[in-house]
Amino acid sequence: MIKIILTLFLILDLSWAETPQKREDKVIATVVKMQGQAKLLPAKSIKKHTLKVGERLSAGDRLLTYSDSSAVLKFNDDSVVVLDENTRLLLASRTLLDQETGEVYYRIEKRTKNRGLQVKTPFSIIGIKGTEFIVNFEASGRIALNEGVIAITSPQKKFELYREQKMDAFKKYQQQQQEGFEAYKKRTEEQVAAYLVSFDLYTRKMLTFTSANNCKEQCESQVFEEQFSPEMVARFKRYQAMVKE
Repeated sequence: MIKIILTLFLILDLSWAETPQKREDKVIATVVKMQGQAKLLPAKSIKKHTLKVGERLSAGDRLLTYSDSSAVLKFNDDSVVVLDENTRLLLASRTLLDQETGEVYYRIEKRTKNRGLQVKTPFSIIGIKGTEFIVNFEASGRIALNEGVIAITSPQKKFELYREQKMDAFKKYQQQQQEGFEAYKKRTEEQVAAYLVSFDLYTRKMLTFTSANNCKEQCESQVFEEQFSPEMVARFKRYQAMVKE
């Protein structure tokens, strides 16, 4: 009787065991480059370990970078994601990344409609089919799009969106420097606001999210759309160089 029970346990254990092929099937990205120190908290684990080049990542894994550190990930479809310093990113699934803090550069290859990617943040949900953009947590959040189109959706209430009139990027940058951001924001607020749950962001535009306390009506947050600044152009060039090296 004891032998029968032990045999049954052995059979069940083997049937539940994850084969190397099953683990390989779950891989969605690989660490291809690193600088400084980063940690990986594997799915269903409470213990972090040091992230290494060549490490294969699965859904549910959470990555953390520290000061003066970065990590470059390459996904199965050749999309590339770069985590800057002091960043936390959860690979929730093949189609969902949850950026919890810090700054991340995304270069996402074109995807079919039913396999589109979403990036979730506390201030917005970003729908992607193929594009290049940066998300960071400066102010109350910022998104900058270098190429393609992305859909911006509010986590709950409507955005109070202010769209900037077309202006030469260098002139706008000079104007911001002269006025200071608060004065620039106040002048922009005098424009008519649009209250939207979702909207599209187009090439060479960036969004700055600010507190909902500033809204004229109930909203998720105030959002200011503007043209690229020279500083943002430089950020993209830095990430592009990291990916090419």
